[in-house]
Amino acid sequence: MMPDSWYNAISREAQDGLSATEAVSAVLPGGAAVGAAIGAAKIAGGAAGGGGGSWSFDPEEIDAVIADWKALSEDLNADRDVFQVGAHANAPSEDQPSGAFMQSLTEGLNSLRESNVSMLDYVQGFIEKLEEAKRSIEQAESDNSGALASNGAGEE
Repeated sequence: MMPDSWYNAISREAQDGLSATEAVSAVLPGGAAVGAAIGAAKIAGGAAGGGGGSWSFDPEEIDAVIADWKALSEDLNADRDVFQVGAHANAPSEDQPSGAFMQSLTEGLNSLRESNVSMLDYVQGFIEKLEEAKRSIEQAESDNSGALASNGAGEE
């Protein structure tokens, strides 16, 4: 089974009524099982029983998702450090097989480093988008609650 993309997970969220956190968690490493269990529990409980989707926003949940992505960023930085150390290795001797091995090792480490940089750029960009989305939603909720209070909504 191919892992789900974050876009498909969030699209399903709109249809099934799962939270954005659950949708994103479902595509993080190790998060698929937890995300599927939460989704199944909600569906079994009737949360998505054909009445249309819903969106839920819990600041603590999104903070946890952001923390997971930041941890992934730290792991990628640690990996990059390992690639840098390996790039300074010396051949055990000056013969042709050792030289060819070192050439292959250097090329492989360069590819890993490029991939790592690409992943790190993606993760950091995604963290920024998550944080911006959180700020936007919090601002919209604040504006909406202020508008309701000023209109006398909720008064009996």
